[in-house]
Amino acid sequence: MLGSRKKSRQILTPAKKSSTSPVIFNDDEFGKVKVIRNNGQYMRARIRVNGEIVLSVPKSTSLKRAKAFFDQTKPKFRASLEQIANRKSLNSGDMISKHYQLIVRTGVRENIQLKSRQVIVTVPKDYTDLQIEQAKKAGVSKVLKEEASNYLPKRLKMFALKYGYTYKKVRLNFAKTRWGSCSTSGTISLNISLMKLPSDLIDYVLLHELAHTKQMNHGPNFWAQLISTLPDARERNNQLKDYSPYI
Repeated sequence: MLGSRKKSRQILTPAKKSSTSPVIFNDDEFGKVKVIRNNGQYMRARIRVNGEIVLSVPKSTSLKRAKAFFDQTKPKFRASLEQIANRKSLNSGDMISKHYQLIVRTGVRENIQLKSRQVIVTVPKDYTDLQIEQAKKAGVSKVLKEEASNYLPKRLKMFALKYGYTYKKVRLNFAKTRWGSCSTSGTISLNISLMKLPSDLIDYVLLHELAHTKQMNHGPNFWAQLISTLPDARERNNQLKDYSPYI
């Protein structure tokens, strides 16, 4: 498992799968909040990778009670958003991956388009700062997912064939504190945020996880295995600590 020095904490535990259609209400401070009713027994809240706020509540919970619960969680959301605000903010014109530039425009409704190496995020004029950040994160996530799908599985397979590694399957995901992982069953999970890294560090993560198919730890044998295919592995590992997978 490959993590990052920079930590991002999740506000509350993820919601369970919905058994009914979600309801959306607007909060004066945080904008749109999605309420999902399910078969669980507890109320939970989280901010998704695209910035969407989701409340997971038991099926019998009224909307009034869900709103009251959300009011109770606001201090935690504020603290989390303050941490996010301290990170480098993305602005219109920034490169958000190796090939895509972020363009933010105002329009009638929220929309995300990938066009001519640009991700065009359209937001209504009355959007709050939080809603704009949510829209930008959704655009970034869309780009990273597309680029990761087109690049990472092929690159991983190439390295596996070149160095004699085998794995069962590859899975793309987003984890706030891990670049990748390898399960004992042979499934390699890769973070879509890898597409933000320099190419040599992407290769390091791929080879790191492939080495785990033979050594499921970070002991001397693991490093010997990794260094046999990547002599400067320890140097690249140190360089990776300067980056965070958080979007």
